Amino acid sequence: MRWLRKSGYLSAGVFFLVILWSGYSSFSAFGEDAPKKINLSQLKVELVQDVVIPIPQEIFASLDKLGQQSWRSQISGKKVKLDTNRARTALLFGMVVADGFIAVQAEDRDEVKRVGRQVLELAGALGVKSAVNEHALSIIEGANAGDWSEVKHELDRTQETVIRTMEEMRDQDFATLVSIGGWLGGTRTLANLMSADYEEEGAELLHQPDLLADIIRRYQEMSSKSRPGPLFKQVDETLVSLGSLMKKGKDGKINKDSVVMIQQLTVGVTDAVYGK
Repeated sequence: MRWLRKSGYLSAGVFFLVILWSGYSSFSAFGEDAPKKINLSQLKVELVQDVVIPIPQEIFASLDKLGQQSWRSQISGKKVKLDTNRARTALLFGMVVADGFIAVQAEDRDEVKRVGRQVLELAGALGVKSAVNEHALSIIEGANAGDWSEVKHELDRTQETVIRTMEEMRDQDFATLVSIGGWLGGTRTLANLMSADYEEEGAELLHQPDLLADIIRRYQEMSSKSRPGPLFKQVDETLVSLGSLMKKGKDGKINKDSVVMIQQLTVGVTDAVYGK
């Protein structure tokens, strides 16, 4: 798999991203047509800014084909604690949307509806509530109806709308933080699953050194005002530490020890963002 940049091609490893950097079009999940084994070269992709990345629902569907995943065990049930730090709120928004995808995979109506309410609360704190109100209500309605495909679609649209709206407000740094929060939340979940029940194919999805290098670059280019205090120092240190862990070993694999360390780092930083 390669990233496609406007200036040409840059080779990269296989990577996993639960929440997209931002959205420019919508695709459906594989659903019942998902492959029996993960074949990342055949995953549908979406052009986001200048990077081609896999669609998250399809990777979830592919993971299920390795064996039924314990999605319900990955529901965090964390409560949102708001403060005046909008940068933290932006990270938290991405993580909440990531949790929404997990709740959908578990087909947990109550949790999905809770996520929908949290999305509205966080959007209000970011000043974009009116832009996502319709999406949040659709998430709740979809959960009530058990229409999981529609809920996934609305979660994608929520992420897309928030990022675009913040960009229009010239809050590019906060838009980036929404995406990083989603990526961290999704990576935490994948590492949780693979550390509990290691699968070589599933762990392959954690091989994302080039994607992570791009995330680190974007993060470190942000204004210092957009990443204030010890929490954001922890985010920085976590991203850098993940860089060495997401490279394959001499055996060409992401081994279980690396998966466990990725899990510990991502759980630690997401707990810190939630304020646990």
